[in-house]
Amino acid sequence: MSATLDPRIIEQEIARIREKESSPFDAGTKTNLFTLVVFRTGSTQDPADPVEASLQYLLGKRPARIITIARQPGSATEVWVSGRCFPDRRNRGVCFEEVRITAGDDGVGADPGAWAPLLIRDLPVFAWLPDGRGAASEAWKPALATAADLIDKLIVDTSALPENGGAPALPWLRQMASVGHLLSDFSWRRGKVLREQTARAFDPPEMRPLVARARSVRLYGGSAAEAEMFFRWLDVRLERHLAAEHAWVGPLTEGFRVTIGIEGEKDVDIGCTKGGCLSRGEEKSAYRYPSDGEILLEEVDSTTRDPVFSQVVAQEMSHG
Repeated sequence: MSATLDPRIIEQEIARIREKESSPFDAGTKTNLFTLVVFRTGSTQDPADPVEASLQYLLGKRPARIITIARQPGSATEVWVSGRCFPDRRNRGVCFEEVRITAGDDGVGADPGAWAPLLIRDLPVFAWLPDGRGAASEAWKPALATAADLIDKLIVDTSALPENGGAPALPWLRQMASVGHLLSDFSWRRGKVLREQTARAFDPPEMRPLVARARSVRLYGGSAAEAEMFFRWLDVRLERHLAAEHAWVGPLTEGFRVTIGIEGEKDVDIGCTKGGCLSRGEEKSAYRYPSDGEILLEEVDSTTRDPVFSQVVAQEMSHG
């Protein structure tokens, strides 16, 4: 249903829709766990859209209020209220309360003073900026800064296109964190497989002495942001800088190859494809790569800081 951006009217409509959507569930519905505010650079409800697909993955797993605010130049601000539920194993309704705001030229939709009253009190508030680091995403910075005290965690995706003309991701992340947000990045989550498989290659006792003699690293696969964070993670863990080369850009879903140059020894190669992962002297292991929906679920389940990610961002600060 369409509504004006009046929190009282919207809350009344949410209550009406929730009662209607929850009526088929004899065991009742689960209470909301959090509010997720999604800041988009354009309006879409296409199920194939990666953001919409990630939200669909959450449906039935976590009850929540989802507020999507999308910029729509050339029009006035409009609001749409809806809801949907999915049964859990005990036939309780796990529901989304959805508010979609198209922020027009009047500036009302983008103003935190207008949508902040819709945040559920005493529950975590996650802000999600999923559309990369382009100029359209940059336009959300003032609203995020104004609402900093209301947001428990800011979730970004530095790999989403556009990647800001190839500019480094970590300085941009420092800027986003500078107003005090607890920060997380889909690129860091996606790169977990790089970090795990590289560490695993040096786990055997006979491999550990080679760590001190590592001099260079070459990565085939991953986005520019994923490669940047992987290289900085190595610097943090080794407490020194390795010569790094991102030799090939490609989706980690298809696999990757890491080559670590060792002084006086053969290179250490770590390779992963959809069929599994293999490093020197080891049997092939499974290759598990998370979907964006799985990453989003992990993010909204936690309001704690990732200390290693924080170190990586801070380490770039000291070098930049």
